[in-house]
Order: sequence, then structure tokens, then C-alpha cells
Amino acid sequence: MKAIYEKDLLYTVLRPYVDWCCRHSYRRFEIHGKENIPSDGALIIAPNHCNTLMDALVMLRAHKGSTVFGARADLFKKQSIARIMHFLRILPMVRQRDGLRNVLKNHESIQTITDTLEHGVRFCIFPEGRHRTMHSLLPFGKGVFRAALSANARFGHEKPVYIVPAGIEYGDYFRYRSTCLITYGKALNVTEFVRNAETENEAQLIEQLRQELASRMSGLITCIKDDSSYRGKWELTKMLARRNKYRGLHGKMALNMGIIAGIEQACISNPAKTEALLKRAEEFGESMDRMNLSSYSFGKKNPAVSAILKGTAAIAMFPYFIFCSAASLPMWAMFSFLKKKIKDKAFSNTAGFGIKLAMGPLVFALWTALAFCFLPWQCGLAVSLLTIPSYSFFYDYTEFIRRFISDIRVLGKKEMRREYEEICTLAENMPTKISSAK
Repeated sequence: MKAIYEKDLLYTVLRPYVDWCCRHSYRRFEIHGKENIPSDGALIIAPNHCNTLMDALVMLRAHKGSTVFGARADLFKKQSIARIMHFLRILPMVRQRDGLRNVLKNHESIQTITDTLEHGVRFCIFPEGRHRTMHSLLPFGKGVFRAALSANARFGHEKPVYIVPAGIEYGDYFRYRSTCLITYGKALNVTEFVRNAETENEAQLIEQLRQELASRMSGLITCIKDDSSYRGKWELTKMLARRNKYRGLHGKMALNMGIIAGIEQACISNPAKTEALLKRAEEFGESMDRMNLSSYSFGKKNPAVSAILKGTAAIAMFPYFIFCSAASLPMWAMFSFLKKKIKDKAFSNTAGFGIKLAMGPLVFALWTALAFCFLPWQCGLAVSLLTIPSYSFFYDYTEFIRRFISDIRVLGKKEMRREYEEICTLAENMPTKISSAK
């Protein structure tokens, strides 16, 4: 069996198609901070983990070169699955909750990671160890640090070992064809860190590295550090963000981060008033959920004009939507079926990607064959080309219509619009100026 970092012809052939399917699982896909990735050493990429397999796929797509990943070891129990994982360049990482005896098996994986890094292939591991669909960070495990220290011990005198923090920010954790932002932060030079450390004790080094990495990663995502009143904090953040302009996904995240910082400050300086405000924001969010309203429908200066423009656009795009609905019927029907079966809804986007990956070529081949058999070649070619984006457009249009219907309904919700304005005004008039912390 080839080493996990060695080139494989089948993997090389399939990789561009996988990257293409990943990219087109999102309406917008942005990467920032590439200048923070060192070019002179071994790289361990450490992103947050919030959306199951899609986190690994977007990180793979973000780098054209080779990447080996770490995943929880219980996925490797069956030999057949273990072989597939090896082909996909995924290593088993045993977590502490798997038991001390099993954790000892990590030694082999650490050695493989060290070999991978020594051969110039980057390694990506999610320090949190498990996913959570929240704008926050879970405590980090020790695997990423042990791998870095092992690599540094072997070849740190020849080339430095870096841990590169990365932040993954999604527009929505559960809706297919949302948005994805990847931000690389300033690399942590483990070789230099160890050289300058006042201790050689591994446990102490790991704890110091853990604190430093957590600090850097929390600055790369919209991070709500305290779970208390989480829903209220996130709802208030979205409400205030709707009243401000921003450019691109990175600008949106920067705005959210500023608002969160203001809320956290207000929780300290005005705990009673802030808690009451967060409670109102939470209840407002729950009301939107019950009424199936989109948060994008609030905060608009001219909601009626927006609704008219959206209605016009919906009518103009409707004929192509009908075509896309028919062309991608096997795919979206299968996705709808699977979503009902999925217990952990965080896997919804992974299912959407998987269906595009597996069924996309088959559906395209079917419609292309039928079109060229029963239509003139010019029409057949047109049908073939229009089929390619049909699965993506189907979900984009349905989301567009969802927001359009929400806009119409919100026009008649005067009390809710008044409540939205009151909550935002209260936040803006607090002594800490929550909404101005951008």
C-alpha cells in the first residue's frame, strides 16, 4: 500500500471534479489570508469544525496541492472503510473519550503525520475533535500539538514547523447553496515557540500552544465565547447587521465580530439591561422561526420596493426554474428524501454535496442523450449546457422565493417591524454602543 502522502493517479483524476462539486455547493466561496501561509516549512492547518464533512471538503478545495486530513478513529473500524479513508488521504485520530488504551494507538498516526510533513505535504486537523453548528469554539484536543511537537523533534532543526489557524464561516449550517468564507490567520511557529519556551515539559508546552492557537482562531470567525444567552446574542447580531452595509463575506464577518464584541462588553458593563435586551432578541428570533420568516426581510428602508423588484425577478426566472426542476428532479427528490432521514441536520449540506457528486454525471448523461436523440443538435446542445447548473439554480431559486414570500408577509407584520426597530434602537442607545463596535 502506498504511503498516504504519495501521489495516486485515480485520486489526481477525481480531485478536480470533487473540488468543482464542493465549490458549487455554495453560492459564494471566498478565501482570505493566503499571505499568512508560510512557504518555508511544514504546515499543519487547524480550522474550526462546525459543519461535518463539508469542513474538510472546503479546506481541500481551498488548496490546490496535496492535503492529508485527520478524522475520528471510530470511522475506521471496518477494514473496507479504512482502505477508502486511506485512499482519500484521511488518517484515524483517537480522541480521549475513546479510552486511554485506544489513545495509545495515536502513536502510529502521529508518526505518519510526521512523515507526511517531512515530505512537504500539508496536514489538516480539526483541533476541536467534533463538530458543533454554533459560532463558537469547543475546547481543543492534544492531537494537533502532539503532531507538531513530533515533527519539530524530528526535523525542526532543518525547517520550521507551523500550525496555521483557519476560520470557516458559513452563511447557514443547514441550507444547501449557502455561502462559505475561509480565513487563514497568522501562523504559529512551533519551532520558534519551543525554542523560546521556558519549559521542556510536553504537557506545559501543549497547554501554552493550545491557549495561543485558541486566541488566534477565535479572531478568524464570528465567535460567541460564552454559551449563555447564545441565541439572543446571535439574533441581536443579525438584527443589527441588517442595518449596516458591508462588502463581501469577509466584510460581513468583520461586522458581526464587531457587534459581538460590543454585546460582550455590554454584558459586563450593563448586565441587567443587556440580558433583558438579549431575551427580547431571542424571542424575536423564535417568532420568526414559528412564522417561517427570513431575517433578511427586516431592516430594509423600502421593503415594498424590495418586494416588487424580487417579484419581477422571480417571474423573469420562472421559466428556467421549471426547466431546472425537471432536469434535476432525481437529485433534489433524493436530497429531500435523505434530509428527512438524517438525524443530525448538520449533515444536510454533506448530503446535498454527495448527491451532486454521485448523481450529477448520471443525470447530465441521461438528459444529454435524450436531448440529442429527440431534438435537433443545436437544441440538444442547449439542453445539455443548461442542465449543468440546474441543481444549483433549483436551490438558489427556492431560497429566493422563500425570502420573497417572507418580504411580502413582513409588510403586514407591523408589530414585528416595530419590535425589530425598538430592539435595534435600544442596542444602539446603550452606553457601550453595541452597533457601533464594527
